[in-house]
Amino acid sequence: MAHGRQGGLRRIVLRLLKRIAHLRRNGEAPGVACPRQLRPRPVLLPERQKAIPPTSSASAETHHGRTVVLPAVGRQRLKDRSGTIGPCAEPLRLRTVRFASIFSRTGKGMPKLPKLHIGRRLPSLQVLVPILAAGLVLATAVAVSTTVASHQQQTGIDEAVRAVGAVVHGYVDPLLARASLDDPIDPQLASSVNGQLQQLTGGDRLLRIKIWRPDGTVVFSDLPDLRGHRFAVSDELAEALHGDTATEITAPNAAENIYERGIAPLVLEIYMPISGASGVGPIGAYEVYQDAGPLQAGIDTTRRDVLLIVGALGLVLLALLWGAFRGANRLLSDLAGRLRRSEARFRSLVQNSTDLVLLVDADGTTRYVSPAIGAILGEPSEAWADRSLPDLVHPEDGDWMRAALARLAADPSGTHSGEVRVRHADGRWRWLEVVGTNLLTDAEVGGIVLNCRDVTERRELEDQLRRQAFTDPLTGLPNRALLLDRLAHDLAARATEEVAGGVLAVALVDLDDVKTINDSLGHAAGDRLLVEVAERLQRELAPPDTVARLGGDEFALLLHGGSREAIDAAIAGLLRRVREPLLLDGQSVSPSASVGIAFPDRSERSAEETLRNADVAMHTAKMLGKGRSAIYAPHMREAAVRRLSMREDLAQALEREELTIHYQPILDLASGEVIAVEALARWERPSGLVGPTEFIPIAEETGLIVPIGRWVLETACREIRSLDHSQPGRELRVSVNVSAVQLGRDDFANEVSTVLHETGLAPGRLILELTESLLLERSEPTLASMRRIRQLGVRLAIDDFGTGYSSLSYLPELPVDMLKIDRSFVAGLDSGRETLAVVRSIIRLAATLGLVTLAEGIERPEQAARLRTIGAELGQGYYFARPLTTPQLATYLAGDASEAAGAAG
Repeated sequence: MAHGRQGGLRRIVLRLLKRIAHLRRNGEAPGVACPRQLRPRPVLLPERQKAIPPTSSASAETHHGRTVVLPAVGRQRLKDRSGTIGPCAEPLRLRTVRFASIFSRTGKGMPKLPKLHIGRRLPSLQVLVPILAAGLVLATAVAVSTTVASHQQQTGIDEAVRAVGAVVHGYVDPLLARASLDDPIDPQLASSVNGQLQQLTGGDRLLRIKIWRPDGTVVFSDLPDLRGHRFAVSDELAEALHGDTATEITAPNAAENIYERGIAPLVLEIYMPISGASGVGPIGAYEVYQDAGPLQAGIDTTRRDVLLIVGALGLVLLALLWGAFRGANRLLSDLAGRLRRSEARFRSLVQNSTDLVLLVDADGTTRYVSPAIGAILGEPSEAWADRSLPDLVHPEDGDWMRAALARLAADPSGTHSGEVRVRHADGRWRWLEVVGTNLLTDAEVGGIVLNCRDVTERRELEDQLRRQAFTDPLTGLPNRALLLDRLAHDLAARATEEVAGGVLAVALVDLDDVKTINDSLGHAAGDRLLVEVAERLQRELAPPDTVARLGGDEFALLLHGGSREAIDAAIAGLLRRVREPLLLDGQSVSPSASVGIAFPDRSERSAEETLRNADVAMHTAKMLGKGRSAIYAPHMREAAVRRLSMREDLAQALEREELTIHYQPILDLASGEVIAVEALARWERPSGLVGPTEFIPIAEETGLIVPIGRWVLETACREIRSLDHSQPGRELRVSVNVSAVQLGRDDFANEVSTVLHETGLAPGRLILELTESLLLERSEPTLASMRRIRQLGVRLAIDDFGTGYSSLSYLPELPVDMLKIDRSFVAGLDSGRETLAVVRSIIRLAATLGLVTLAEGIERPEQAARLRTIGAELGQGYYFARPLTTPQLATYLAGDASEAAGAAG
């Protein structure tokens, strides 16, 4: 019956296929392909009604004796390959005919009916991909579970081998150590071994133990029936007899296992070699049977669990991937939107950045200019479009720019930086720091990117400090350094006869009674006096003459004249101009000055020597009385003799204990707390008290600064350490000045370490002050000594910062902790904005570098308040306290500051 049904169905299908082929040959579309639900409902007309002509918009067919009219609305005609159009209300789609099995043979050679799926589409990718992926996941799960099960099986077998080996080697090997497995077997040995084997198989783990000879004879066994029987040597036994260990999991139903049938459904057979006493090779082999049921059960459980877990995880992952696939279009759309927004943000960042961004070609032609050019240079971006960048910078910087672009273009991964000047729209030149990156090989950029930052303020600050290095901050006159430079130039020109004829003179002008004015009217009045005298001297001189302020109340004049008489007359006129009265705080003051003049001859080469001669002459004039002048003469070298006398006395000062130390407190400007003191050496000479400014230069010249400096350092550390007992918990720091001679010594760092160790002062409580001029050379020995001292934990400070010129670019390289603002800046805070701006810039610079600022020479509360306002951290000066002896300092720290200060005064 089944064969009959199959044959009838097959005939129907074959007939249908022939019909489809016939229709295709005749250019007709098979009606079976038109879906029933899309067919137009036929309209039945009576037979007597005439058929609609073929040209009408409707078509007619005969249906069971009636004429069927198909409406033309929505009717379409479908062309097949032959071009014939068939009627259908929807485009006629012939579904793919799929054969599940073509003529697969069954039964007596009869072909199996092909399965035709007419009118159904093949599954789309959205269906096929999940199905294939699910199959792949399941296949992977099966593979993983099989691999894990195999690994677990091998691990279990290895553990069983180790356990069995431990048992037989521990209990049986000692019995066989000195025996032989060859016949005849010692009965006592046989009894011992067999008994031991029976004991070992008494548990649940070991089911059977056999000991084989190489010929296949069972020599010993826990089962008496096996003893002496000979069997064929199996592959596993052969491996053991050759020295290897072999294992096999099997059911005990083999011919040689006739005695083991029924002991367990599944056993693990372990074959292990037995080593002889001679160690030549195996003399036999163990065969141990162990119940493999628990091992196999664990393996099956693991395989099932891994299959379920991996399959479940894979299906979950597949579901997630399917969800991701379904949301791909939405995600891509979101990503495209984000990309557009990201590009907009990047464009906004570049356009609104305060840094100027340029994109240039290798030859320097600009391709892109960011809008920041308007804020930096006051120019629109279009003004720089397609321009040569080297032509837009300062003429002196054009060559550097061309060379920098060439270096960048030659280095694909290079980055170069520098500073150039570019003209602002208002005509001024602005300094730009340029950092260039080569992105010529970047397909998205294809050029050199230049990031430009306006550093005009920093350059102006450097220029200001440079001017400060050669300019007196109070009067604006050239300082000693600039005067010596000009004097050296003039002396060199005279020596090479570049200047024909004429007389060159250097005059030192020292104002009299300035100290009296400072004490009576205040230092502000004294400063105004100095400024007025400077202006008078400037008005009386003209280039190439120079007037400079050397410091304090000393001025220097570099004069050029036709004769000595002309210069004498000019100096006399200057003195008369200086002596003109002026009003200071409502009081009329007529300043006077002592002048020393030196006329260097053509053989003189040293500017310092010439200035020193003028200084000798000036001191000679002072000894003659106020308002006098003197011309240097060789006999004035008697001053050098006096200095020699002072030098000899200084050599004995340490032995005579004539040196003492006074301490000037250093306060936290914010809290008013005394946190440190500066140690100031004093020489109590029999002829009178000598300050450090007088004898320290002599000590440096003679080399006495080394023992004196060691004494000052050791004494200061010891005395400050002794104050800890009277001031518990304060831990006062002490600042000690160090000369260039000391710092240049190789053993200076060791000397500092020794002093700290001997006095017990913590390294962090010691501050060593170095003059800025000492750091100008930046010699490697000096820097190395500073680094070694810094490694000890001792702090370093730059004294008189701003009075010498040191490039800011080298300041971060110095291992210093503090900048001491020179007293000249503090004194000039109220004289103008320029000094205030310099002090503020120094404080900001120190804050940027993480350095502490200390202002010295504070003498008025207004100065302290102003410094505190602009950010200075520490301060010292007569406003807080004069230098104190150790007992006075102890009293000052104890709170009786007024009594201590009065005693010091």
